[in-house]
Amino acid sequence: MKKPLFLLALISLLVSCKESRLSINVREMDFVNKSDVTVQGTQVDAEQLLSVKSIGVCDSFLIVQTYDNEAQIYVYSDDYRLLGRFCSIGRAKNEFLEGPIWFGKQIFRDADGNALLPLVDTGQGTRLMDLQKSLETQSTVIVGQNEFTSGEIFFAEMNGRRRIIVGSFKSVFLDNDINHVFEDFQPLIVDDVVFCEPHYAVFHDTAQVKEIRIFSKFDQYDYKYINGSLFKHPERNLIVQPLTDMDYIFFFDLDKDKTFAIHQSGSPTFDDEIPAEIGNEITLANGEKIYETKEDPHFAGGLAYAKSFFMVTYYAGYYDSDGADTSNGACELMFFDWDGKFLKSVKLDHFVTNITYDERKHILYGINKGDRIISFDLSSVLP
Repeated sequence: MKKPLFLLALISLLVSCKESRLSINVREMDFVNKSDVTVQGTQVDAEQLLSVKSIGVCDSFLIVQTYDNEAQIYVYSDDYRLLGRFCSIGRAKNEFLEGPIWFGKQIFRDADGNALLPLVDTGQGTRLMDLQKSLETQSTVIVGQNEFTSGEIFFAEMNGRRRIIVGSFKSVFLDNDINHVFEDFQPLIVDDVVFCEPHYAVFHDTAQVKEIRIFSKFDQYDYKYINGSLFKHPERNLIVQPLTDMDYIFFFDLDKDKTFAIHQSGSPTFDDEIPAEIGNEITLANGEKIYETKEDPHFAGGLAYAKSFFMVTYYAGYYDSDGADTSNGACELMFFDWDGKFLKSVKLDHFVTNITYDERKHILYGINKGDRIISFDLSSVLP
């Protein structure tokens, strides 16, 4: 009788000693469906706005990135009057070759307190747009730029030809400096060959000064789960990354040299078998592999922030709450402090992504499924 008991104990020990794929501390918590309060949204009727790609807020100006090649950025007053159109596509001075990307919706300040927007032109570097001077002159005013382009370059023999493959990345800037960059290098896998494992890196003046690896081991089939935008604290070198396909939020506190994660208790982890609900693989006619969008609860890809807290949108399904827009789906808005503590949540009556927050007026903006801007007054529900 002793032998089976010994074997059971040995198996239990081996299971408990199984190495986790994540090498960082993960705090389990329960933050889903914790509120019955629903905040009603109102569609924003912005002047002369025909298309919306992304949105941000700076000093109560609503900044909209559009698909208009003549002006990629529209700036609106807080009553949605059009104040200026900037950042055209082209090769002339102060134009953008690929279109500006406002990573993390960061805002720098010059010595006089004027707002500077760091805009990335893919493959061409980063430019600092002076918002106030641009509004005053009604032209795009660039006051600083670099030619630093990131991403890792790999060479591969494919079908008898040598191909150049650039690793994908997302980035935010540290210390209000476009030459000080924190980057997320996405897994890069081509024809089952792993060219780049997931990692993060800090660059200063083009030189890598730090590397962060949070996976102790990497299964190449995990790469479809590791996706999420980076957002930085408005003052500290603290970056958060909510994943859009798993219920994790990663935290990178560079000032304290601390990396950790929070995770919804009971939801799939990186140590589980690949959950089918994350999305089935589909092979297109051209051979490209894509993954179905999952409809189960997950972070919806939106994050907005203030100095003392940040907010993320979480798709919770077609719940039926007071006034909830069940025809378009709806989402929860979750509040966390910058140390990863869950503060509270509310439900929104629209499904919105790409959110941004006007801290002065306590207004949340988001883009719904119809590419319309929706505003929510959060003044009565803030933590």
